[in-house]
Amino acid sequence: MITHPFAFMRLPYAVLMALDSRMFHFWLQPVHYLIRIVHIISMAMFFGMDMLFDLGVLRPRMAARIAPAAQLMVRPLHVTFAIAMVSGVVLFFYDPVHIGSRAYLTPKLLLITLAMLNALWCHRSVYLPVLRGNAAMSMRGRIGASLSLLLWSGVMIMSCLNSEGVPKVFLR
Repeated sequence: MITHPFAFMRLPYAVLMALDSRMFHFWLQPVHYLIRIVHIISMAMFFGMDMLFDLGVLRPRMAARIAPAAQLMVRPLHVTFAIAMVSGVVLFFYDPVHIGSRAYLTPKLLLITLAMLNALWCHRSVYLPVLRGNAAMSMRGRIGASLSLLLWSGVMIMSCLNSEGVPKVFLR
């Protein structure tokens, strides 16, 4: 029998069963795929903008030029994040037993939590100075931007693995 490396992190089946609502499932079924499309597009937009911002922060020569672009990206970044989160929660409650029993959901949720904590930590010390056009980037800023890239990349990877899974060849 093949054991999955994240099997110990799966959500308890009894909790997933308690969250399951067939009424909500049947009500949402006609628009389920539209919500999934919105979720994927909003995740991609958020990740792309966040990646551009973080890469700009990591490059010292870009600090002066990133402020005007970053000022334009702040609102869309927050809006796409909110849309991705709401649509993700709706998709989870569409079928919590099926989605929650997959091995990569819990690592994805953990990475989202860590990325949000990193964003809270970096907000005042990294992002606000960049938005004001401060060209001097501290080591704290580079660490925060690197962590952001790493954590959100991990979220995207876990999302893909949760949808498709890992081929059994790699689990041996």
